[in-house]
Amino acid sequence: MAQINSARSLYHECQNHGQCGKLQGPVYSIADLDVIAEDLRKIAQESLQMTIWKNPYKSPMGMGYYDVSVLEAALNKQHCTLAWFDARRDIAESLAQQDDSMVGLIVHVPTSPRWVPFWKGQHWFGILRLSNGAFVNLDSRLSQPTAFAGFDDTVEFLNEILHNDGRLFLVHRATIESMEQQHGENWGTSGTVASEPIAATGEEENAS
Repeated sequence: MAQINSARSLYHECQNHGQCGKLQGPVYSIADLDVIAEDLRKIAQESLQMTIWKNPYKSPMGMGYYDVSVLEAALNKQHCTLAWFDARRDIAESLAQQDDSMVGLIVHVPTSPRWVPFWKGQHWFGILRLSNGAFVNLDSRLSQPTAFAGFDDTVEFLNEILHNDGRLFLVHRATIESMEQQHGENWGTSGTVASEPIAATGEEENAS
């Protein structure tokens, strides 16, 4: 992969605690994501008609580790949708078929923290799709944004993720129609519907 020219001024954050799932842009603070997590807890509580004391959508220690539902809701609020990529499909063919509404990808990879033997953590990061079709790695563990050398390099990287038990999510700019298809006609101002947590958007090992 090739380094991005700093003159492009792409926004990039290095990771702090379990906050790798925070969007790569000066859009949301930790307090904002905590509010989304609390809203999801309340929705789930009303749906299940039972009290949920411990919020399953974030770390009780305030260090991040947000559930993927928080990430989805945050994207929805920015008029974007999050769609899981079926690993049985061909990623090269799928990327080649994308239109201009594609913003990029969210990548989830399992990790093995150095100081906790046999413990499996997880890490999330974004890959931005530029207007010219090029892809840029915004992993918070990198010191700066890193551009893929080309389409084939991008596909090779993503296939390696999939072959190592990683998961990919496609991010698109949303229309009212696409939001209604994803969440139903009454998806509302929150932009998402709470469901059972899938995975925390953070990893057990800090990265800088």
